[in-house]
Amino acid sequence: MGAGQSVPSGGDSVKHVFTSTTPLNYSAELLDALESSAETNSTRAKTLDLHIAQRVHEELEKIQKNETAKLEAARQKILDAAAAAAGVGAALDEQTREATGKVPSLLELSSVSPKDLIASVGLGQSEEEKQRKAASTQKVQAEIERLKKELGQRKVLKELPKEVEKARDGVVACLRLNDRRPLDCWKEVEVFKREVKKLEDEFVSKVL
Repeated sequence: MGAGQSVPSGGDSVKHVFTSTTPLNYSAELLDALESSAETNSTRAKTLDLHIAQRVHEELEKIQKNETAKLEAARQKILDAAAAAAGVGAALDEQTREATGKVPSLLELSSVSPKDLIASVGLGQSEEEKQRKAASTQKVQAEIERLKKELGQRKVLKELPKEVEKARDGVVACLRLNDRRPLDCWKEVEVFKREVKKLEDEFVSKVL
């Protein structure tokens, strides 16, 4: 009976707790480093603010570079369209000069048939060809006017939209509140990124 009572049952486990008799001691170097640390909560907050300001500045600089690239692309389109229009005009002028140079004098009209006279001045051109050239010229001019109008209406970004400002302030406030747990602010960061992406998409849709 006594031997049976001293043996633990199969479902129980024996737990051994060891207690250290030696106290824990920190090194003098570690204690001196902790005591002499000049970093305070205020210092950490200022460092965090500087880091946030730098990140926001980088995002805004990225937006500005994208705007500059899109504006440059729009200007290049205008220049290309203007060059194409100038080429069409020059070709028409050249054809006109050639046709004028082929017009016979009054003294030669008696020996020239009406059919040859019409062909010499370029009047033999079909109506379809005339309409096609006119439509091409009008299309180029319309494209130039459209690009000029869009470029003229485009205003340089001086102030951030209220949505972007609000999202940025939300990130700053959250990081200040959770300076030791910046990962807790992932929602605010995602909102800020979404607003910046929306701003970029709106700019691209206005320029192109």
